[in-house]
Amino acid sequence: MEITVRRESRLVIVDMVGEIDLNAVARIRDTLGDLTKAASPQIVVNLAGATYIDSSGLGVLMAARRDALKGGGRLALCGMTKDVRMVFELTRLNKFFEIYDDEAAARARFS
Repeated sequence: MEITVRRESRLVIVDMVGEIDLNAVARIRDTLGDLTKAASPQIVVNLAGATYIDSSGLGVLMAARRDALKGGGRLALCGMTKDVRMVFELTRLNKFFEIYDDEAAARARFS
């Protein structure tokens, strides 16, 4: 799992590449935990490079969304591959998260 954080004026983009599973959860939790501590965090998690997600990965993203909302911010997802999107649809978490087709669409909604 590779995680890259890009900070912009009002928005933080978090790129995740590889498998989002139990082995990666601690790093993801640390990264997103630090970001959600900011006042009114505006976070987009770009999953275009994510090849797999399991229940622990879903859990860490749900917790990060909760923390962002608690701090008066937002956390959205974008760029899901077909396989990752299917997991969100099967678990009905596509109704829980703000999900955008790509980073450009997410940026437009955060402007």
